[in-house]
Amino acid sequence: MNVKIPELLAPAGSPEGVRAAVQSGAGAVYMGFGTFNARRNAQGFSHEEMADAIAYCRARNVKSNITLNILVGDRELDDALEDAKFLYEAGADALIVQDLGLARLIHAHAPDFALHASTQMTIHTLDGARQARDIGFSRVVLSRECTREQIEQITREAGVETEVFVHGALCMCYSGQCYLSAVIGQRSGNRGLCAQPCRLPYNGGYPLSLKDLMLAGHVAELADWGVSSLKIEGRMKRPEYAAIVTKVYADLLREHRKPTAGERDILRRVFSRDGFTDGYYTGKKGDSMFGTKTDVPMSEVKSLYDEAARRFAEGKEAPLVPVNLFFSARRDTGAVLSAGEVTVTGGTEQAKNRPTTPEMVEKSLSKTGGTPFYVKNMHIEVEDGLVVPASVMNGMRRDALALLLSKRSVAPSRDWMDGNVLPRDEEASSREGFRGYTAAVRTEAQAKALEGLGLEAVYAPLEVAARTGLPAVLPRVFSDSEQGQIEMLLGEAMSRGTNTVLVGNIGHIPLARRLGFAVHGDFGLNAYNSRTLCALAEMGVSRQTLSFEARLAQIRDMSGPLETDLIVYGRLPLMIFENCAIRRQHGGKCSCKNGVTVLTDRRHESFPLLPEYGCRNTLIGNRPLCLREDFARLGVQTARLLFTTESPEECAHIARAFLRGAPLEGEFTRGLYKRGVE
Repeated sequence: MNVKIPELLAPAGSPEGVRAAVQSGAGAVYMGFGTFNARRNAQGFSHEEMADAIAYCRARNVKSNITLNILVGDRELDDALEDAKFLYEAGADALIVQDLGLARLIHAHAPDFALHASTQMTIHTLDGARQARDIGFSRVVLSRECTREQIEQITREAGVETEVFVHGALCMCYSGQCYLSAVIGQRSGNRGLCAQPCRLPYNGGYPLSLKDLMLAGHVAELADWGVSSLKIEGRMKRPEYAAIVTKVYADLLREHRKPTAGERDILRRVFSRDGFTDGYYTGKKGDSMFGTKTDVPMSEVKSLYDEAARRFAEGKEAPLVPVNLFFSARRDTGAVLSAGEVTVTGGTEQAKNRPTTPEMVEKSLSKTGGTPFYVKNMHIEVEDGLVVPASVMNGMRRDALALLLSKRSVAPSRDWMDGNVLPRDEEASSREGFRGYTAAVRTEAQAKALEGLGLEAVYAPLEVAARTGLPAVLPRVFSDSEQGQIEMLLGEAMSRGTNTVLVGNIGHIPLARRLGFAVHGDFGLNAYNSRTLCALAEMGVSRQTLSFEARLAQIRDMSGPLETDLIVYGRLPLMIFENCAIRRQHGGKCSCKNGVTVLTDRRHESFPLLPEYGCRNTLIGNRPLCLREDFARLGVQTARLLFTTESPEECAHIARAFLRGAPLEGEFTRGLYKRGVE
């Protein structure tokens, strides 16, 4: 079977990292630029360095994918768009984007600029991949939690390119749904400054620290399924790391095989956390996935790093680009060498002794060392009785390849569409002023306690909605294999009067619309600017919960065609896990019914763990948010009370206090609305 080899996508945090990745066999390189990327602490690139890096990659048949993959506020959109324009005109091949509003703007200004849906968009279903495709993304970076079956199905059926992480750091939380660093440390992962609090101890151990991912043994089957890109994580790591890991995976892909014991050991020595895990790929979950950073003696690593550094040192070139050469030598035209699209000439002489033969020409022209080229085909014509000195042929070869390299480095001509290419969506809004409060509950008893209080809406988990007819909250995460059960519950909810669903993933929007529900967007959609509200409206959302990572000033900035909701009370959701942390805290036994499980950090702060659909968990805040503001001035239509661990009586008491404007006693936080995040 003739299998197309996927591109191997390697990280580069610096110009040295670009050379390291390219010279080690990467088919594509991803880099961060400016302040709108998810590794803002990386060394980064100046404008000149980025243009040079893109040109370097282009000349060597290597794709350049640039990360603009953080949430962007309204006042930042113009600057982010300027970065995108610069990258477009510099010839970057694709942008990796999380923010729906920014993606919408870029697509409008440059429809031919490839957009890749970041893993921060939490795409893990067929519907999610198709939704991303339909709004302009040409590739989706799948959630690391996807199993081999999910990856294969999405790749074969979604009609969009797929990209899969195969090596590097593995987060406990679904990417794009982690707010722990933001809420406890004001450093947002969605804004590119995650402080990695999940790697710290809790309950005397490290229940949130996963080993690094290694899918080296599975790259062949990923290639067989048609996965477009295999991604290595590590933009914050040294160039030597990228070189070593990239070379191993490049060899595996080229030879369509599993790694040797020696290659596995190389990967372990260069970086690991108590070894490696294949993550969720094989569907296995449990204690074997967890670990902390392994301290490998430098003596074991130094030789690897030294070898890698020599390989990517400036001036060292791997033969990456095939070139066809045509050489002719005639009395009337002299010597002519064509290499691809360039042509150079040289002189000839009448032979006095030994004339130049095609074999002599071939020997001279085949010496492409020190360049990124190798000769694929060569056609030679030499008129009898002529001499072309070796120095002349060598000079022609050098000149031709230098010209070809220079020509390949030139950015393509592209036209960025300036001006206002989108309608002024904010002026299309017909939203009312502040109307009142909504609530979200976890139990039927909580919902019952809120009856008759005058709330605008009470959202309930899908299982509760199926019994009560209340507006349903879809699980933030469910797989394609679970969708049948979800649709059955939705049918039951509709039969009892439910006509609205609250969704926290773009993949759930088409499902809800197919079944005839009105769609309200939850916090998991990370609505952080007005353009995102417009994008969600175009997808069919009619009300959107705004990001609780936004400052109040940012919230006032947001306008658009959607009604907006704002979480103003409750323990904020900080992380959502595929791997059940509740079970791990109870010796591997299911304990969801045995009361609230908590994780306690080194400062003795306690964070409750809540069970979620499909044996998943949500980690929630150590204390409730309580925001009392002039919500009409903020421009939101409703304010949400988020009830989790509260008793039914507490739910009713808190709701009445908000409705009446009465004070609340207790220890609260104002969240990020006042202090914001970096």
